[in-house]
Amino acid sequence: MQQKLSLDLPDLEWVSLLKTQRAKGKSVSEIARECDMARPSVSMLINGTYPANSLDLATRKHGARVLRLYRDQMMCPHLQRGISAEDCRAFASAPMSTSDPDRLDQWIACKNCPLNPLKQAEEN
Repeated sequence: MQQKLSLDLPDLEWVSLLKTQRAKGKSVSEIARECDMARPSVSMLINGTYPANSLDLATRKHGARVLRLYRDQMMCPHLQRGISAEDCRAFASAPMSTSDPDRLDQWIACKNCPLNPLKQAEEN
């Protein structure tokens, strides 16, 4: 028996972006064509029925492409919601706050975030 994605687990960012595109009214076929993915795979990812034991492979194969295509709205791991790329860059480049605990938490999260655009620019 194959394990399925649990609906109560947090979504991977790239899967959330697929779901966002579907919520915007795009068809599953259209999303699949844009991402160069098989239509059934996109459908299973969006519906949370993709085999969990294949999810790592799908992430390595398709995750980066999906993020490049749809990153105009990205999932902030700290805030647990989508933010624009400009907001992400502003959070990442903001100075450390010593007076606002929420801003300090955001600053710490950004410094450790694998999606931090400043870290990605340094790596490239």
